[in-house]
Amino acid sequence: MYFLMTNDVESFSIPLNKLDYNTAREVYKVGLPRLLDVYAKHDIKCTFYFTGEIIESVPETLELVLDYGHDIGCHGFSHSHNRTFDSMNLYEQIAELKKAKHTIEKIAGRIYDFRAPALRINEFTIRALEQTGFNTDSSVASQRFDGPFTFGSKRKLKWLVAPRNPYYPSYDSVMKKGASNILEIPISAYFFSYIGTTMRISPLIVKILEKFLFAESQRTEKPIVFLFHPNECLDAKTGAAFARRANNVVEYIFADVIRNRLKVKNLGTGAVRLISEVIKRSKKAGAEFVTMQDYRKLME
Repeated sequence: MYFLMTNDVESFSIPLNKLDYNTAREVYKVGLPRLLDVYAKHDIKCTFYFTGEIIESVPETLELVLDYGHDIGCHGFSHSHNRTFDSMNLYEQIAELKKAKHTIEKIAGRIYDFRAPALRINEFTIRALEQTGFNTDSSVASQRFDGPFTFGSKRKLKWLVAPRNPYYPSYDSVMKKGASNILEIPISAYFFSYIGTTMRISPLIVKILEKFLFAESQRTEKPIVFLFHPNECLDAKTGAAFARRANNVVEYIFADVIRNRLKVKNLGTGAVRLISEVIKRSKKAGAEFVTMQDYRKLME
């Protein structure tokens, strides 16, 4: 049973519900050290997806992760909700990827792994990734359902019909098998997503979810992919006023207000404890922790 622990590194503040330079500094000084210490104690290697923006703001974040020997991937250049990959055409995506890749590779060397901010991609993304030198993507969460609690939720309904096992997507739809050279390695889900947010909101749901995912992996050799963020290891700011991102009332109520109240649960040391428990349960179930590039080589 292969387990891919993946981490999206960005300057997004969960309590404030917006990008924030001070959060970028806190991720470097507090969030990453806490998380890297957990991974070191359990002796596992992971994949960290960085935005270009956080590296431009605080390049030490990338240097710190490299010091621990983890693999580096790209999380786009910006994590702004106004500049998502599913809102860009092919040429805009290529430009965005080149900009992000150049920023990251100046410090990390060649990178090949990609995950879109907010997991938002479209039919142009696979071609854009090929043309900019990537060979894996992990932006699809097969059979995950977020309903109104996420931005771009209507387009993400396509996740319900996406293949569960790793696959090479079609150029017409990233949710279908095809002849591209990009290996799609889906984030694990069974209606509920196997990610840090679910873990913090309801540790019980994650434990139940693991029983299904582990059994499936042992039966079909489908890898387990967990998604986490170092900013989840930052303590919640009491009394913080969150920013509005939604353009309409329904999205504001569900994707901003209710979602924000749920997402601040178990931040900081609570998240550190819970992610350590996920690793312990996975190892007990026989998981072998690998990076995205490790897994791609296993598939060749």
